[in-house]
Amino acid sequence: MNNVTSHWEKKIKKILYGLAAVIIGSSFSSVSFAVQGMGAKSQEAFLRMRTVVFYDTQFSFAPANRVKVGDEFSCTGKVMLMPTWPQEIPFSGISFFNFFVPGPQVLRKAIWVNEKYFQFNSVVLEKGGTYAYKMVLQARNPGTYPMGPMLSMEEAGPFIGPEEFLTIEGTRGGFTNPVKTLLGNTVDLENYGTARMITWTLLTTVVGIVWLVYWLSKPFTRRLGLVAAGRKDELFNPMDRQVCFLFTVGTIVLVAAAAMITKAQYPVTIPIQETKYYIKPLPPEPTLIQAEVTDATYDVPGRTLSFHIQIKNVGDKPVVLKEFLTANVRFLNPDIPGNNWNPSFPEVNGGPMKVSPSEPINPGETKTVEVSMQSAEWENQRLTMYHETTNRFGGLLFFTDPSGTRQIYAIADQIVIPKFGGTVGGGM
Repeated sequence: MNNVTSHWEKKIKKILYGLAAVIIGSSFSSVSFAVQGMGAKSQEAFLRMRTVVFYDTQFSFAPANRVKVGDEFSCTGKVMLMPTWPQEIPFSGISFFNFFVPGPQVLRKAIWVNEKYFQFNSVVLEKGGTYAYKMVLQARNPGTYPMGPMLSMEEAGPFIGPEEFLTIEGTRGGFTNPVKTLLGNTVDLENYGTARMITWTLLTTVVGIVWLVYWLSKPFTRRLGLVAAGRKDELFNPMDRQVCFLFTVGTIVLVAAAAMITKAQYPVTIPIQETKYYIKPLPPEPTLIQAEVTDATYDVPGRTLSFHIQIKNVGDKPVVLKEFLTANVRFLNPDIPGNNWNPSFPEVNGGPMKVSPSEPINPGETKTVEVSMQSAEWENQRLTMYHETTNRFGGLLFFTDPSGTRQIYAIADQIVIPKFGGTVGGGM
């Protein structure tokens, strides 16, 4: 008997130690959350590479990345919805431009999409469309937080743009968020309605607690025995029925009286608006090239994505491939003078992009070039396509001519053959 008891004591100790380890691990995870960003890497590679691509993103607080409580700052950029949308992800086009940050650390003051002002409304976007946005925000709580633009689409989920860490200095005291209502009154949204909310929360909590105390105070074993004996009708006595009646009538009277009081205090109200605005995409950029990706491979040991692309120059100036951008990771062509990495870029530096042959493509010329990008960021950013059920990649190629004219070419649905060692793997 003693051996059995000792065995179970050890088992219980192991379980308790395990729970303690989980709790401690969770605590450390929450502590390190501030330096881990918003977890965009947890999303599938094909979702981040083939749906929505943010580019030309700029934060007004960069490169200092410091503001004070109450300071306003902006985030601008463009976002393209890829023309070939993955079949695995629903597309409704109903979207909402947002700004991600862990908690209400900043206020979103205003949003413009293609220079049209929005604040609370959703917009309807098109596949293949490009949209320029501007967000104005205000620092609210001191601390250091990751933040950046985000596009939330109905049925598809959130798509996260590049992020920056911002340090908000100062103290929370004295911060206000005044808003002028349609009646001309000015209210502070930082504390508007707080007392009413707390009062209702306490009142309804007390009602619930009284209800639970009344029923839990009854002998449980006896009531369980009545149920087992098939005498359910004896569970409720006349006192119980009176209590139920009083709670029902009292709750209805309480809610009705509160509604009438609120109606008297706020006689002018409007329903919550659910209008959706259709936003026409930006006009396409000048056409410099016509292109088609013919094949692509991913060298697993070498961490290298390579593809061939046939390019025809339809402009009147030589063009070069300057950059590849996917899932907030940028690869730059080092053969172009001045095409260097800028530390103020909010995207991840993927490293150099090798283009072979590297000579410019002359007007009227058609050339097939090989693009190769060897980078540990394919693994760090979890963009290794061979782990997923759809070995396809996407992104934006940026071409430019000597005058600086830019054309963006979207790779939206190119299959990728993984290479494991010296042979082509996967049975593809």
